[in-house]
Amino acid sequence: MAIYSDEHAIRILIADDHEILRAGIRKVLSVASNMYIIGEAENGLQAIELCEQHQPDIVLLDILMPKLTGIEAAPRIREVSPLTFIIMFTAFEDINHLKEALSVGADGYLTKGVSPKFLIEALNNVVLGNKVYSKSIINLLRDGVITYPNNLDIDTNISITNKEKEVLKFLAEGFSSKEISQNLNISIRTVESHRYNLMSKLDLHSAAQLVRFAILHQKYK
Repeated sequence: MAIYSDEHAIRILIADDHEILRAGIRKVLSVASNMYIIGEAENGLQAIELCEQHQPDIVLLDILMPKLTGIEAAPRIREVSPLTFIIMFTAFEDINHLKEALSVGADGYLTKGVSPKFLIEALNNVVLGNKVYSKSIINLLRDGVITYPNNLDIDTNISITNKEKEVLKFLAEGFSSKEISQNLNISIRTVESHRYNLMSKLDLHSAAQLVRFAILHQKYK
C-alpha cells in the first residue's frame, strides 16, 4: 500500500466504528502497491468531513455507525465529493439493507466476509466504473427485481475539446492509454497529455477521479 500521493494510485477512505476492522483493512491493502489509505473515520459525520477534505477515489462505508449511518451519510458524501465511489462494507446480507444502499446510489455492496483478494479486485474494478458486489449479494440481485438508481449529478459546464471528449469516451469504456492511442491513432504521450489537461481543467487529482468523471460525462452530456 503506497504511503505517498500518486495520480495513478487509488486513494481510499475507510469509515467504520471498529478499529480492529480498520486495522484489518489496512493490513489487506498493504500488499496493494496501487492503493493507499488517505484517512479513517469512526462515524458517519466524520466520514463526510474527511471525504470533503480529501476527495478520495473510494470510501469503504460501514452501514451501522454512530452519529450517522452509512445509508444516511452516503447522499451527503455525494454532495461534498461527487467523484468518490461509495462501497458499502457491512455485515448485513439482507435485501432490505441492500435496497437502502442502492437507493442512495452506492457503487457497490461488499460483506465483511469477503476474501482479501476479492476486496482488492473489487476496489480495482469499481474505479473502472463497474458495480461491485459480494457473491451472496449477487444472488439477491439475480432475479432483477432490484434496480440500480442513478441519482448522481455533476457539472460538465466546462470547455472540453473534441479530442478530449474522445479520450473521455474511451476512458468511460475502460480503455488504457495504450488502447486509446491505438484507437485514435495518436501517441501514448499525446493521450497522457490529454488526460493531464483534463485533470487540470476539471481540478481532479487522480486517474480514478478522471475515469469517474468520464463515466458521468457520458451519462450527462
